[in-house]
Amino acid sequence: MKRKNIYITIALIVVLYIFGITAYFSSTLHNSLMRNRESKYISKEPITVGNRILIVVPHPDDEVLGTGGFIYDQLQKGKEIKVVLMTNGDAFRKAAMEYLKVEQPTPDDFIRLGKVRQKESVSGLKKLGLQDKNIIFLGYGDGSLSHLWDSNWDSANPRKGANGHTSSPYDNSFTKNTSYTGEDVAADLTKIIDGYKPTDIIYPDPDEAHPDHWATSNFVKFTVEKTKCKARLYTYLVHHYQWPDPTLYVPKSGLYPPVSLSTVGTYWHEYGLDSDTVKIKHQALLKYRSQYMAMSGFLDSFIRKNELFGIYGDKHYTVSSHKPDLTQKDISQYTVLYSGVNDNPILRADGSDDIKSLGLYCDKSNYYFIIQTRSSVEKSTTYAVNAVIFNRDGSTGRINMASKGFNVKQSMPTKENIDLGKIEADHFKNRIWFVVPADKIGAPEKIFLNGETYFLNKRIDRTAWRVVIPHSEF
Repeated sequence: MKRKNIYITIALIVVLYIFGITAYFSSTLHNSLMRNRESKYISKEPITVGNRILIVVPHPDDEVLGTGGFIYDQLQKGKEIKVVLMTNGDAFRKAAMEYLKVEQPTPDDFIRLGKVRQKESVSGLKKLGLQDKNIIFLGYGDGSLSHLWDSNWDSANPRKGANGHTSSPYDNSFTKNTSYTGEDVAADLTKIIDGYKPTDIIYPDPDEAHPDHWATSNFVKFTVEKTKCKARLYTYLVHHYQWPDPTLYVPKSGLYPPVSLSTVGTYWHEYGLDSDTVKIKHQALLKYRSQYMAMSGFLDSFIRKNELFGIYGDKHYTVSSHKPDLTQKDISQYTVLYSGVNDNPILRADGSDDIKSLGLYCDKSNYYFIIQTRSSVEKSTTYAVNAVIFNRDGSTGRINMASKGFNVKQSMPTKENIDLGKIEADHFKNRIWFVVPADKIGAPEKIFLNGETYFLNKRIDRTAWRVVIPHSEF
């Protein structure tokens, strides 16, 4: 028996040793790949910013995670910065349980947490040199921003937050008692942008995995387009699958974009931080005590020798008299945006719900919205396209359509939704497309759109929302 235990122990040691060596070389290879990718799609040239910088974040702590070193550096250079916080982060259940010491947080507990997180932001930003007067709390419901963008847009249809309210219960919200609707969010951002007239806006990347983050990105981009704001736009990333890598405190290491985003067209700028700035950023981040109690390793992952800022230009779709052939092998001429693949832990192995690209084309009669996936499309997956139409008269309309079992339906969750009438759909191998009568959409100035897949009513994959501009061949 003793000898058998010795053999088992030796076997375990050997297995652990092999595992460790494999992990080491895997990590080394990964880092090597990242360094190679750095030279291909990351620029070390400094980003150009003016004198009035607006930073928009979903939750208290995101401002330091994504832009803390940048804020400190630019304030040292005499630039003016305003930080807008969309929510107070009051629905973070784990933080409420850990920090407030409650097993079952109530709506009142979430409000208490929201007030704590506001104070943490003020303290953290003060460490970076930002004055209280340049911090703006909007007060919208944490965890609800994607719903305000999608289904609770209308001012008559507010959403109840985890704090138990359908309007802000915080006295210091930018608009007191602001209603939890998308229209109200857009109105607040419009007032801020029109009043401040920023030279630059920094906001979440549209490929963010967290719903509050990509929704914040959508609200900012929508407002910029609606107001025809001319500010330079930069994005930052906080949440993405298997990122940051590693989730450790490694302040002398670089922060690189996820490999899965190397094909989406975003051009990343590496914003270098000197050692003193890295220390100041870390000191500022430590002010967020409630968050350190809930996810310290994740927060520390952003203490690196650089920050990342993304640039993505608007794309064009073709308006022509020729009917498209969507069964040909290569349909890249219709593609308006690419999406990362294998970038989601809940994707099914067959790839039918993993979106590769989204296409758009218009002939004389119809608009064609095209989703292309990693493998053949199939009946059990729901494929959806959503769009905001920016008309030339300044008005906007919305489109929400989906194919389930290859049967097409449109939904109309907002008063801005366009009745598209009869929508057709067809599919071929790894693509499915929606055919919408051209007269229902007209000749818009721009279209803001994305694609999604669902399985068993659960969203599986989504593309970023991107603005596309018509290019006429007439």
